[in-house]
Amino acid sequence: MVLTVPEVQALLREAASAPAPINLIIKLLYGTGMRLMEAVRLRVKDVELTRKEIIIRDGKGGKDRVTMLPDSLLEAIRAQLVLRRAWHEQDMALNKVDVWLPDALAVKYPNASKEWGWQYVFAAKNYSIDPRSKSERRHRR
Repeated sequence: MVLTVPEVQALLREAASAPAPINLIIKLLYGTGMRLMEAVRLRVKDVELTRKEIIIRDGKGGKDRVTMLPDSLLEAIRAQLVLRRAWHEQDMALNKVDVWLPDALAVKYPNASKEWGWQYVFAAKNYSIDPRSKSERRHRR
């Protein structure tokens, strides 16, 4: 579905009143062409600030692709990463840092789930128990 220019403007006006992470996700969807699940699954290592790129992993058709990161979102994404880094350090102190890894990466790299680069950019504020691994951690938003 394609929105008209006035519809997009109205949507972005409404998004301005949304909480910061939701607002940023909406702007990323519009500014990068990402799909919703691609945005919420976004990992820290896939945001390249210096090149202003986002690597989208396992997108439609199971393919990876690269998209641009608009200049207008650089400061907001930096702020989100600063917040996320603080949460990551808190999770490390509480021994609750963990993230789901695709395919056999968890076996090949057993400590990767605790590394900063693999963390979700848009993690949930609260912890939850993962029914598969039974570990308590922040899931993606």
